[in-house]
Amino acid sequence: MSQPPERLSRRAFLIAITGSALAAACRPAERLVPTVYAPEAVSSPLTHTPPPAQTSAAALDPVFGMLTYDKPILTDVADLYITQYDYSNTPQVDPQSWSLQVDGLVESPLTFTLDELRAMPAVTDVRVLECISNPTGGNLIGNLTWRGVLFSEIVARVQPKPEATHVKFEAADRYTTSVTTEWMLQPQTMLAYEMNGEPLTVAHGFPLRVHIPGLYGQKMPRWLTRIEFIDYDFRGYWESRGWSNVAAMRTKSIIHLPAENAQFGAGAPIVLQGVAVAGTRRILSVEVQVDDGEWMPASLVPSGDTPMAWTQWHFTWTFPAPALYRIGVRATDETGFVQQAEARGLFGGAFPNGTDAIHRRAMRAI
Repeated sequence: MSQPPERLSRRAFLIAITGSALAAACRPAERLVPTVYAPEAVSSPLTHTPPPAQTSAAALDPVFGMLTYDKPILTDVADLYITQYDYSNTPQVDPQSWSLQVDGLVESPLTFTLDELRAMPAVTDVRVLECISNPTGGNLIGNLTWRGVLFSEIVARVQPKPEATHVKFEAADRYTTSVTTEWMLQPQTMLAYEMNGEPLTVAHGFPLRVHIPGLYGQKMPRWLTRIEFIDYDFRGYWESRGWSNVAAMRTKSIIHLPAENAQFGAGAPIVLQGVAVAGTRRILSVEVQVDDGEWMPASLVPSGDTPMAWTQWHFTWTFPAPALYRIGVRATDETGFVQQAEARGLFGGAFPNGTDAIHRRAMRAI
């Protein structure tokens, strides 16, 4: 006998409970400013305008406000989301007494102070950080400049043993998780102590957090205190509650502006804009769709030498007549993957692996 439609199955109920818990653990920053991109000129309907080679630093738009468009846009630290499984437990770490223990299946277990880590050769890189529960079109994502020491510097000193298959993390807030050595030993894995040129804030993990290319923030603990090489698959807090044990970033694109249900005059061109990400894979193209029409190519703003930064896109469009329009955006990455899924279910389909569903927004011409 089938269940009444208003009742949830046990599995759906458990997923709802799990998802609700994570929603409480991933929250936007207190202050949010939209990421925007503006071309210098607006073209005719159904065309798009590539970014100019040389532009001024910013332009004042009567609808969008101050728009920067001469360089890739970074997220302000104050606008970066906060992820925490227990908001009552935000460690206040004393940098003078803090240390990082690296041990387990290694030849030379070592303990590092913050000064010792900062004395090692430093790297600076622009990278995206995203929560695995970021829903379709969500703002639990940021693009910042990170500075720290490559984990390869630590590996050379501790010398992991061949039987080590995983790396386990422990943090000052008691959070734990693990990754395979293949993920952790990527050349660009970083132990980060700065973001956007300043020390990590307390909320974002002072004094040290890990950044592993291609993974969601679930696998990048803050307030890091121990890295242990192990020979088994350790399931941490969120993995033991049904979320992905790999937590690899999925290809997605986001409409940042105009906002949902924005209104514009028919016949007036507007600039649609946003970002696309694909972990360690480069974004090859972004396309925009109006209602059920054809997919049209947007212009891309190069993200520099690293695919780990987001790719900005923009597209100029003119609403031909007064009506409600549905705008969609999709990305293609360098593997040939093209976003196809539509957002459904809890958190835009993010549970349990993150989402690559197409982001759509309604906009009205009047």
